[in-house]
Amino acid sequence: MFATGSFGEFMREGGWGMWPVMLIGLVALASSTRYAIRPERLCLRFVAVLWLTLLAAVIHATVTDLAAVFRYFEDPVRAPTSEMARTLLIGLKESTRPAALGGIFLTLVPLLAAVGVYREYGLGSGKTTATSS
Repeated sequence: MFATGSFGEFMREGGWGMWPVMLIGLVALASSTRYAIRPERLCLRFVAVLWLTLLAAVIHATVTDLAAVFRYFEDPVRAPTSEMARTLLIGLKESTRPAALGGIFLTLVPLLAAVGVYREYGLGSGKTTATSS
């Protein structure tokens, strides 16, 4: 992923929206880790709300980046026709950075939450905590 650049460059390319994605992602990851270690139902709700907030932040940051790229093309002086395709592709690459960073968290958080659910309900141990109606 970072074969030709650093993580700092990756963050810069993604723009200001990378910071909320990183912050919310780290809090969600820490919360899901806590739930995996010590399952409590209220904690799972908190993780779920953080996951949805993270998803919204990823979408917002990506759309904001795309809007900046398209706004750049409004001025023919900044985006001459001869360089348009290359500039567009570079801008689109940079616009995917928030989704790439957020995707890591959007995958790991539910994975850890699944471990917590497995542990909370005693799945696989032969005992169940849910009551049948």
